[in-house]
Amino acid sequence: MINNLQSVCIGLQETFLTSNIPLKLRGYNSARKDAATGTRHSGGVCILTSNLYPCTPLTLHTSMQAVAVQVHTRSLVTICCVYLPPHDVFSQQDLETLVDQLPTPFLLLGDFNGRSALWGSDVTNTRGRQIEQLISNNCLCLLNNNEKTYFHEPTRTFHSLDLAICSPTLMPLLDFTVGNDLYNSDHFPLIVSYADSGGAIQYPPRYLFQRADWAAFMQLADVTESMVCTEDIAEAVQNIVDCIINAANNTIPKSSTRLRKFRRPWWSEACRDSRREEKKRWNIFRRYPTTENHVAFKRAKALARRIRRRSQRESWIYFISSITSSISSKQLWKKVKAANGIYHEYSIPVLNTGNMTYSAPLDIANTLGHAFAKVSATDSYSSEFVAIKNRAERTPLRFTARSTLPYNSEFRMFELETALSRADDTSPGPDGITYNMLRHLNTTSLSHLLFLFNRIWTAQKYPSQWHEAIVIPILKPGKDPSNPLHYRPIALTSCLCKTFERMVNARLVFELEKQGCISSLQSGFRRGRSTFDNLVLLETQIRNAFVRRNHLVSIFFDIEKAYDRAWR
Repeated sequence: MINNLQSVCIGLQETFLTSNIPLKLRGYNSARKDAATGTRHSGGVCILTSNLYPCTPLTLHTSMQAVAVQVHTRSLVTICCVYLPPHDVFSQQDLETLVDQLPTPFLLLGDFNGRSALWGSDVTNTRGRQIEQLISNNCLCLLNNNEKTYFHEPTRTFHSLDLAICSPTLMPLLDFTVGNDLYNSDHFPLIVSYADSGGAIQYPPRYLFQRADWAAFMQLADVTESMVCTEDIAEAVQNIVDCIINAANNTIPKSSTRLRKFRRPWWSEACRDSRREEKKRWNIFRRYPTTENHVAFKRAKALARRIRRRSQRESWIYFISSITSSISSKQLWKKVKAANGIYHEYSIPVLNTGNMTYSAPLDIANTLGHAFAKVSATDSYSSEFVAIKNRAERTPLRFTARSTLPYNSEFRMFELETALSRADDTSPGPDGITYNMLRHLNTTSLSHLLFLFNRIWTAQKYPSQWHEAIVIPILKPGKDPSNPLHYRPIALTSCLCKTFERMVNARLVFELEKQGCISSLQSGFRRGRSTFDNLVLLETQIRNAFVRRNHLVSIFFDIEKAYDRAWR
């Protein structure tokens, strides 16, 4: 269903989940309310929300099985999923209280187990009259169109038990249909969508380097001398960017912008054929609900289930047998994570600042940008630090020296090649250039790129393009996602800029290590060392203190926003 519909939200009733059962579905976050545990687990509701849309769960104060979220599609809409068991008794006030807690506009979906002629039932029961009264009292709109939503297998009859109710402002914007496939349930899915199909989210295209024509790229990405010898350095940088990007667009395919479909590794042609036969038998039975057609459908359904289970077993055996002693550690952990369903997930939150709520993606981006800017703004500094900062900035810097120092000389080709070889394949910056592209430049182009780097080094002019970065907010562990101050920014800068920085950094580190300017206790960010050295040293001191029955005093500093602002 997800692959076919690319749903923003999926409301589930009768999930039969308990608190010790996790629910993970790739690409979706879940908000759920499980049924009370007892002798027999039943009921339970859940809303799955796509992580491509800003969303936040809502807290409902009700004894009913109901869960709600706010999600921004074209505007902020509240989605509430409800399951009312047929034999439970609810007062009219219980229903009214639930609706009063839903911010408008809202969409109320679920299995109400109510019968009424208003939505196509032959009779009207007490639950149906309660729902009719709820719709009338709150001036709500019923989206159902008399289509049957439930199949009762023992009697082979169809009924209308599932409802979609919305606020009046949503009514003219929405289309309502009932799916024709049970998907191994006894309820048909209710599909609510916008009347116009515009505004669909698309993935940004990515370069598919495994299918690149690097020979053609090397010829087209020809950085000439005239490109790097322009009077303006920023113009020279832009010439190189345009040359490389044009070559990449002509020689490296890009991924589709359509939302990706998630496939099961065990799905085979036999699974596909049996599924088609099951759907075929179901369509025949639905048109002609005879006993013979019902038996044929149940046989096809059982056969499809057996084939799927056999395919799953065979796929798992093949997967396990592929893990041998010759497999690399990277591939091993990739398979282990795949088997456990471990993958990187993200979600876009709805932000709250004071009394304001921001749900549109552009508003969220601007809010986070203002929050990040405020952290390192002058307003956050003390007056003493501002005075020191102003005095330091007024002091002119001398970049010239009487004698020629080796770390001030022009860069050589081996430094550029070393910087590129040691660079990891990280995400590109705003210009779209990756390290993979730079590594496949021909010798002439690399020499001209090195000439540009030396121009920047000697002229002491930093290109304006390199001041820009793509900032990605990362939520700090255990923090409230609705607070913009609980995110730390990750900046993606130009790979050209980072290559040049790596060359400069290599010289500085070499000189600092040579002169002994770095403390022997400093382990982080040093070649051949790591912060594990400090941990091992601390552990050794602790063990020695235990052996000697001494006290050991350790002081740990947690510097707030250490990388977001200048140290005072």
